[in-house]
Formats: sequence, C-alpha cells, structure tokens
Amino acid sequence: MVLLDLIGLSFGALKERRLRSGLTVLMVLIGVTLMTSINGLGGGMNNYISEQLGTLGANVLIVTPSASTFGPEAGSGMQTKLTPQTEHTIERIHGVKYVVPSFVGGGTMKSGSETKTVSVLGMDQSKTVYIAPKVSFESGAFVSSGDSSGIVLGYSIAHPSNLGKPFANVGQAVFVEFSKVENQGGVEKLVTKRKAFQVRGVLNELGSQQIDNVAYISLAAANSFFEKNSIYDTIYVITNSPDVNDKVEASITKFYGKNIGVISPKALASTIQEVMGTFLGFFSAIAAVSMVVGAVGIITTLYTSVMERTREIGLLKALGYTRETVLIMFLTESFTIGFLGGLLGLAFGVAGAFVLIRLLPFGVGALRVTPAFVPADLAQVFLLACALSVTAGIYPAWRASTLNPITALKKE
Repeated sequence: MVLLDLIGLSFGALKERRLRSGLTVLMVLIGVTLMTSINGLGGGMNNYISEQLGTLGANVLIVTPSASTFGPEAGSGMQTKLTPQTEHTIERIHGVKYVVPSFVGGGTMKSGSETKTVSVLGMDQSKTVYIAPKVSFESGAFVSSGDSSGIVLGYSIAHPSNLGKPFANVGQAVFVEFSKVENQGGVEKLVTKRKAFQVRGVLNELGSQQIDNVAYISLAAANSFFEKNSIYDTIYVITNSPDVNDKVEASITKFYGKNIGVISPKALASTIQEVMGTFLGFFSAIAAVSMVVGAVGIITTLYTSVMERTREIGLLKALGYTRETVLIMFLTESFTIGFLGGLLGLAFGVAGAFVLIRLLPFGVGALRVTPAFVPADLAQVFLLACALSVTAGIYPAWRASTLNPITALKKE
C-alpha cells in the first residue's frame, strides 16, 4: 500500500505541474527520438550496403585503373592503364580462375517515345554467373561475345517505376546515344554517337543497382561504340576460392604497386560501413547531448519541486514517512519522467526514421533503404533514458529526504 501511495503522490505532483513536467518529458523524448532514428537509419544503411555488395561473388576482386578511392592514397592521381597485357598478366597469377575485363559507358537509351539515362557495361557475359551468381533471366538470354548489336537490360531499365508499361521487351530495337567533345580543326565540338541495339534479354530483379540499373552489351561492341581503344575501365578477377583473395590481391599489388586499385566486395562494404559509422556516431553524440540536457532539466524540475513542496515534505515526515520513503518518492517522479520520455521517444524515433529516409538523399528514388531496428538496441536506449532520469533525480531527492520536518513545516 505504501508503494501505491508513493506512486500516486509522484503522479499527482507531476500532474499539478503539467507544463513544467511536460517540457521535461519533451527534453528526454527529443534525445531518445534522435538516438532511435539514428540507430534505425544506421541499421538500414548497413543492411542496404550488405545486400548491394552481397550480389557479387565472394571470390571476386575488382581491379580499377587507379589507387584506392579510400585512405591516404585517395586522389593521388596515380594510375595504371588496364590493357589486354594487364589482363594476361593477372591471368598468370596463382589462384586466379578467370579474368573478366569490362568497358563502362553512360548514355541515353530511346525506346519508341520513351527516353532513359542508362549505364552500359561491355563484358564477356558468359562469365556473369561468376561475378553475380544470383543473376537470372525474366526472358531471353545473354549476348554472345561476337554479337555487336545485342543488348541485355537490367530489370529497372526494362521496368521503370515511373512507367505503367515495360520500357522495352525482348526482340525490340532500342537506340543508345552518348556525347563527347572532339577537336575538329582546332575547334572543340560536341559530337553525339548513336547506335541501334536489339534487346536479347531482360534480367530478373536482383535488388542491386549494380545489376538492375545497367544495360549489358558485348565487350567488342562497347570497345567500338564508346571508342575505348582497348583501355579497360574495370577488370573482374575471379579467384579459385575466397580463401586466396588476399594472396591474389597481394600479387597484383606486387606487380603494379600503389598505382592500381584492387577491391574486394567484403573490404569495400567494411570501409563504407566504417565511414557510415563515423557519420552516424557524430549524430549519436548530438543525441546523447540532448539526453544529458534532458537530465539537467529533470534536476531543475525536481529541485524546484522540492523547494515548492517543502511544507508538504515536512508534513509527510511528521506523519511518519522516513528519509528513505521521501527519497524513493522523488526518485519515482524522475523515473516516471524518463519512462514516459523514453517510451514516447521510441515511438517517435521509429516513425521519424521512416520520415527521414524519404527526405534524405539515400531515401530517394530506387535506393530501397529501409530503417532496421534491433530490439536490444531499442531496449538499451530506453534503459539509458530511465537510468539518466533516475540519476538526475538523486540530488533533488536527497535534498528532500534530508529536510528537517520542523523547519519544513515552518516554511512559508
């Protein structure tokens, strides 16, 4: 019965000071909301990165013509041209199963009256299964290495979300255009190249923008159309197993030094997640500061409450309430503030994450980032809010418990 009385007195005190109590709960709520939203966004981004890079085979290395875009070598300008000679050199490395060079170009694709900006990848498509094992066809098949006019469309190209019909079907002709600057007689002019392709196949949706949002043509067709002069943009290296990835990477680096980039999907995911972790950690720190501010608000609210209720405290002590009972009564008030702020903060935080995912750049368009919440993390944030609130209430509660009842009753 005493416990129920204490809870009743605590709620009654908070109810009598609705505005002050509400503002204090709001301080806690804001901090918890921020922390919850950031946790959800971070979990969603980590899942998204894992899904995107998880479509690539575990035994795939990506060789690029420059040093890593991350770390101290970023932006150094050092490059190694990827040529057929580079391809043959990498093929001879122990542990390498296949070497798949590729050309990459961007342009505009036209199908009937519809136009779409696309990325075009030229490669030996018979090796696609080794690079992206989950690839499958909705209809049609891959383009053969000798086919100069065939094209395979990723799902997002064939079925744009903004159209109520397919962009192009198997057997249909599409046109690809790209523009470049040429020097003609000492004068730079913008020249547009255009080529007709026939759709040979449409891929099933894989959930990866690296696959779904790309059109595929043969290596020879890409070299000719984009005028690459046999200088590859990327070389995919398929190793015998993921266990030898590090050894193969070390061998490639030994041949070309730091002038070449070698990336594994696992390492790339780890690097991106590390960068994202730093970014989200910064905002988590801001959220933590908000929660500390809320704790300061609790101290202010309860200390003021002690001053205003001095006579009430004296009366309770005169009626037999012990120091421990008064202490628990005020700690119950602070816990109630943390409990309400934490509970409401979790609800607003979950909703806020879904709102932010629509407003921030990575939540727009085809990037299907969905906030992901781990129950253990949510419980941790909630318990942190309650613990901070109780901790903040210790000093005011101690002040109330040590009041002399006679002195308190004489307080005007």
